Amino acid sequence: MDSGIVSGVKQLRLFRTNDNFRSLYSLLLVVLILLVSVERVNAERFSLTLTTGDDYPPFTGVELSKGGMATSLVRSAFSKSDFFVKEIEWNPWKRGYTLAHRGLYHATFPYGWTAERAELFHYSDAFFPTKNYAWSRIGQANTLKIAEDLHRKVYCNPRGYGNFGIIKTLMDSNLLGRETPNNMQSCFKMLRLKRVDFVVATPNTTMDALSGVGMLPEQVQKSKFVVTQIPLHLIVSKQLPRAQEIIDAFNTGLKILRDNGQYEALKKEYNWVE
Repeated sequence: MDSGIVSGVKQLRLFRTNDNFRSLYSLLLVVLILLVSVERVNAERFSLTLTTGDDYPPFTGVELSKGGMATSLVRSAFSKSDFFVKEIEWNPWKRGYTLAHRGLYHATFPYGWTAERAELFHYSDAFFPTKNYAWSRIGQANTLKIAEDLHRKVYCNPRGYGNFGIIKTLMDSNLLGRETPNNMQSCFKMLRLKRVDFVVATPNTTMDALSGVGMLPEQVQKSKFVVTQIPLHLIVSKQLPRAQEIIDAFNTGLKILRDNGQYEALKKEYNWVE
């Protein structure tokens, strides 16, 4: 309890033997108890500092409205649970992930599930399932119809992005090579220069990256099959003492957004379809 409050209580006790002050003592004691209760609640609540990365449209991006669809979702979900997101800082993906794991941020997002990450982080409920395709240069020789067409190829995925599904299986079997530039635009530059055979990305991300490097949609083609379907998550380091509380708060807010229609409205705002 605050030292000033303690002093006040001691002074009030001097009046307890005087009938004229008993009512006032009782009233002020109730007020002091309420003040202490509010002080405790405020101490238990804390503002959140989060991190995410740039260049992952429509989910995150410095230039995107509200920082992107996932950024907007995260802020709204926490607000529904009365958690205050004080700041969302932009870091390169690998750096942000590392700092979040060390507990220097309360959470990071959006991430797909991997066994390696699950060893270090708690995962929130899933949101925005993403369908990723393999994008190759236009031309019959580059058409990707089945998973075997990916064998013995080199693909591009930016630094800090995970390998999932078929891609992970091929990487683990040494049947696929990978280039890891800093961002998705660089991946499509490498595709144009024939330095890689394909890029794995969602349609939304692909169209944005093509625009950024001056390529036309007609210059690429997507695989005839979904390469990976990855739900996204907010993740919190297991090193944080209140990690599960943060996850629970986000999950509660996410459910509210789904139930009240804001989740669907957010997808429409960013012209995105699951």
